[in-house]
Amino acid sequence: MGRIRDIAESTDQELAEYLDHHGWTVNPFAHAATLDEYVLPGDEEIADIASHLSSYTGPILIHSPYSGVGKTTLLKMLLEEYGQDYETVYIGEHNVTPYELTAIVADQIGVGKSSSTKLTEQKIRDHVEGYVREPYLVGVDEFGLNDPDTLHTIQFLNDLDDIHVILTGMSSQWDAIGDLGSDGRAFQRRVSYQLELEPFGREQTRELVERRLAAAMGRDPTDQDVLDDVGTGPFTTEALDVIHERSQAVPAVITTACAELVGLAAYQYANDAGDAVTVELAKAIDYAEPEVESNSE
Repeated sequence: MGRIRDIAESTDQELAEYLDHHGWTVNPFAHAATLDEYVLPGDEEIADIASHLSSYTGPILIHSPYSGVGKTTLLKMLLEEYGQDYETVYIGEHNVTPYELTAIVADQIGVGKSSSTKLTEQKIRDHVEGYVREPYLVGVDEFGLNDPDTLHTIQFLNDLDDIHVILTGMSSQWDAIGDLGSDGRAFQRRVSYQLELEPFGREQTRELVERRLAAAMGRDPTDQDVLDDVGTGPFTTEALDVIHERSQAVPAVITTACAELVGLAAYQYANDAGDAVTVELAKAIDYAEPEVESNSE
């Protein structure tokens, strides 16, 4: 056990020295993206979401056939950004029953659940209809709406004048709703706007790295001047090309790969072999498979 501890301590020391060398307080890639570090899908798509929220006619859907493209983070960002205009509710529990869904909403808006779905819905309706301040913005993350009754609950919330709904999920989940029959297809028609998140373009991969490095330096990752100054640090342009390609440009895979590469670069630096994340390093690691729907029906 002593030898294992010695190796671990040596590795930790190498990493600490490498981080200090670059002025980083932490490994820039060894955590989930904060909202400031998030790379937006595109100005046009964000403008479309904003437009559909302001002229709300039905739920807004954010989906993708890829895991790790940032659906959850975008939802949380929208809830935070619109926190001054709405009372926000975030539902992160997956595959909830109709009663669980209404109970969570009731608890979060402060009325508390009742003994059944119908009674809890009535408490929500009475509260919302008598509410005179901001409307509610309800975010349902990874919806998993595989029960027609749960669809009815979402429709109930959507039909209340002062509740707007944003859903996130996998594209296969969204497609499967249509298989529930007429109720599912009717629900799909009521969705007012869909945003399918795609893997990154090459410049988005660069921006992801710049934002992470800026944050690790304690600088503002939302300031373009800061990003221009920070650049991609020890990651060479050629290495980023390899990372972008082999990760299939999926953000979660990119950050996992970069976190591992920082560790390898730290070992390299400790052995006087330079501090750069090179093409050779980028090619030396394995990349996770990000597309999880290849076997879906």
